[in-house]
Amino acid sequence: TRIITGVYIIGHETLEIYSKKGFEPEHLAEIRKTIHGLTGMSIVEQDMSHVVIKNFVDPTRFPAIGLMRIIYMITSWMQEASIQALKENRKNLANEVIHMEKEVDRIYWLIILQLLLAAKDKSVEKKIGIESSQNIVGSRTVAKILEKIGDLAEDIAIQVITILDSDYPPDQSAIDDLEKMFKMIQKVYDESTKGFFSTNINMANDALENVLAISTEFTKVTNSVLTNFTNNLEKKNGRQDFQKIDTYLSLRTILWIFSQIAGYCGTISEITINRVLERPSNICKFEMQPPEHI
Repeated sequence: TRIITGVYIIGHETLEIYSKKGFEPEHLAEIRKTIHGLTGMSIVEQDMSHVVIKNFVDPTRFPAIGLMRIIYMITSWMQEASIQALKENRKNLANEVIHMEKEVDRIYWLIILQLLLAAKDKSVEKKIGIESSQNIVGSRTVAKILEKIGDLAEDIAIQVITILDSDYPPDQSAIDDLEKMFKMIQKVYDESTKGFFSTNINMANDALENVLAISTEFTKVTNSVLTNFTNNLEKKNGRQDFQKIDTYLSLRTILWIFSQIAGYCGTISEITINRVLERPSNICKFEMQPPEHI
């Protein structure tokens, strides 16, 4: 899996895999599963000891920022759908979130392919909308962050399913606390990503300020959920019943995931600010100093 993926993002169009002893069924299954996660890859020839894979996609057809926007929209929906699934007791919606994570990975690997090609060939930069070679590293970092947020959104859905399968659902007040935290995360995710896409330093700065506010709110909400949990523990034969602990741990995990997403949003905003400052503007001007002043 790792070799096929690595060859894909390096930009090779044809990959031939050989086996001296012949492929086992699990080897072929792994090959098929891997290429299904890579846009444009298809098996064109196969026998018991030889598989040929070709990449039929032209990565320069798609602007990199456009693909990142798609990941942002998918991952934003994944987070919102997970909270909605919890509120409305819709396990099927949470399962759909888990399926969407695979689409995020497909788009992510295509972006990485684009950026590596652009690093090797300047003509690719313009085709995929990269303004400067300086932006390749930052764009790759943001793409990775968006992919990680997709992973975290999947983790939220998994925790929601755990809660919905439990015999001890959380109280409404705990769900309200969770939703309050989610709305803050949603706002900062919108600000940081849209600020990056439009190279808007004001939006990036606002996002960073809100990340700081979220860290304070995270502690409050976590304590509120813990207090709610301990207050609702039942006593049986003089001992507290801890059967609800799984529900609490899932709620606590979702809150922790929110804090991780907020941290990633802060990194996106920092990259945006650095990108703005690479060129002279009304915010920051550059002047060459004469040698005697240096």
